[in-house]
Amino acid sequence: MSAAGGDVAVPRNSAVIAASNGHAPQVDDDQDLVARARAGERGAFDQLVGRHGDRLFAMLLHLVNGDRDAAAEFTQEAFARAFANLAQFEGRSSFYTWLYRCARNRALDLLARKRPIATDLEPLGRAADTATPLDQLGAAELRAAVRAAMARLPAAAREILLMRDFEGLDYPRIAALLDVPEGTVKSRISRARAALKDALAGKIVAEDLV
Repeated sequence: MSAAGGDVAVPRNSAVIAASNGHAPQVDDDQDLVARARAGERGAFDQLVGRHGDRLFAMLLHLVNGDRDAAAEFTQEAFARAFANLAQFEGRSSFYTWLYRCARNRALDLLARKRPIATDLEPLGRAADTATPLDQLGAAELRAAVRAAMARLPAAAREILLMRDFEGLDYPRIAALLDVPEGTVKSRISRARAALKDALAGKIVAEDLV
């Protein structure tokens, strides 16, 4: 949606967008955009959508097991809620953290009611340009095995693995997104990795995951 109240123009890029400190937008910039949006500047909220839309959609897409319509719906809804509740944003967390929390509960609720389908993790298994057809076949089989195993994990386990191992977020960032202590994040990651290893048992060997 725009600041005028129209639909949010949500990008539908399914690639996982890197979130390292070197590439993430500056929190201060987001705070400034939020302040300008509150003051009625129509383009400021649109800039927030453009800055965070792809990343939020990509995360939700994986979380809902590749259901693009659901991911787009929840992304749109998250921005709509954020726009309607900008006055409640106190800046104690980053804007993206606040935005993600607006979306994840609805996504997890959907998963509790809907049979999971295969997660698209294509960006995670990029084959080298010089790979032979046999190498590419092996990479494709590995991706398929990981997709199937991830789809069988509980939503909370899949979510935290996506954040840590696929988005590359550090423990403090994950703790902020999930609103839990860092120690809880570490224990959840450990359990989720163990669950993924069990789900992959007999499918691939440990060296394939290096």
